[in-house]
Amino acid sequence: MTVGTLIELRANLKALHLPNMARNLEGLLRQAKESGIGYDDFLLDLTGAELQTRAISRLNRRIKESRFPLMKPLETFNLAAVPDLDIRLFRELAGCGYIQERKNVIFLGRSGTGKTHMTSALGIEACRHKFRTRFVTCYGLDNELVEAREERTLQRFIQKVVRCDFLVLDELGYIPFSKEGSALLL
Repeated sequence: MTVGTLIELRANLKALHLPNMARNLEGLLRQAKESGIGYDDFLLDLTGAELQTRAISRLNRRIKESRFPLMKPLETFNLAAVPDLDIRLFRELAGCGYIQERKNVIFLGRSGTGKTHMTSALGIEACRHKFRTRFVTCYGLDNELVEAREERTLQRFIQKVVRCDFLVLDELGYIPFSKEGSALLL
């Protein structure tokens, strides 16, 4: 492939909003020449790289939008540290079936038992399963509701929260709600 053709092809890929394909083009071309693969396999590799990069970007965006206080994925949770935890049930929750069934999950326990870590881990799993997730403390949600009402954007804020597939409400009962905030929350 000539240098002019390569430059034009890279420009076309960028114009088609395929920047990852443009980025991977030269490496995959070199690999295709060395291994002697055909056009069909080359295109499959090129489009596969684009799709993989987009999937990673979407996951990172979902995790960022979720606003987790800790980046604690399931792999870092020490299940043996919580002897009363039903490990089978927790692993079942990691499959996110309860989200599809629109069921609630409540974690109860003393402070420091890993409830926030567990909910963060389940939230990250929900993001991996392509669910829109939001993590917020109850006190934080109380404040956001009051602020949205004062700014006359309450309806927009509620619609934003309702669009979430998985909403984690942390620290319920630690800090008392304002009268106005508790009415809005409930």
